[in-house]
Amino acid sequence: MAKEEQDNSSKEEFTNRINKQKGRISSKLIEETKYLSQTQKQSWNEKGFILIPNFFPEDKCIEINQTVIDIVRSMVGNSEEFNHAYIDQGHIGIREMKPSQKIENIEDEMSKVFRLHQTGIFNEFIKRDDLLNIVEDILGENIDCFLSQFIFKNPGAWGQPWHQDSSYFPFDRAPQVGAWLATSAATKENGCLVILPGSHKEVIHEHLPDDRPGSNYGYTEIKDHDFKKEMPLFLNTGDLLLFHSFLMHKSYDNKSNNRRTAMVYHFAETGTDFGELDSPTNEWISVRGKGLP
Repeated sequence: MAKEEQDNSSKEEFTNRINKQKGRISSKLIEETKYLSQTQKQSWNEKGFILIPNFFPEDKCIEINQTVIDIVRSMVGNSEEFNHAYIDQGHIGIREMKPSQKIENIEDEMSKVFRLHQTGIFNEFIKRDDLLNIVEDILGENIDCFLSQFIFKNPGAWGQPWHQDSSYFPFDRAPQVGAWLATSAATKENGCLVILPGSHKEVIHEHLPDDRPGSNYGYTEIKDHDFKKEMPLFLNTGDLLLFHSFLMHKSYDNKSNNRRTAMVYHFAETGTDFGELDSPTNEWISVRGKGLP
């Protein structure tokens, strides 16, 4: 079988698996709050997200970016590439299927790095009280962080198509909470995130394979929807977006000459059942409540 046929077959198999979530709905709303303002509560319930400007210091964002680059360089030096992926010391690095316009170092070829939240500055971030207080008002007082990923959006990189994160999460309860930290400025030109406000109230839609030749493995696309009311999110370094796992979102292509980066975490209620087979990119760590040692 030719490589292109293998890639297409893998994409179809992956899409069939995540479409088992099709039709699910999450009607849970925030009712009483301890930490969220009324405006934040309303934004979550009606729009599916909360945006907090200047949440994290710029120098710490720079530290995150450099730490991930150091991890990537070490990872590539210590492990062999397997299907565009590197695995080293518990981290998983994924290369772009579509190469960047300008490649000088290995990080210029990377798409994402997973499983970062075990240690260091990444672990410190998910234990911040000001972050967990907000997540607690959404999920309750028992919280796990189960997924972390650093996103390299190198010059020339394609955006990810419209999708809902819960299509990737075959869990026994919903929602989950995404925490998207802009570790560099996000603009339309460099491939910012785009959301569809209010779409978290809808069911999980059918996700079809991303049919662009050379698109990244794991990219799927919602096509049975009108996205005319899309909302680009232009973020400054240190801004934090918290979003519902049913919220439809995508990103633009990076048409600039600069990398756009983000550090993204996902939180779930402690005790969540992830089904028969959990994703290798997930690692469940209790950060508040009964799951702590």
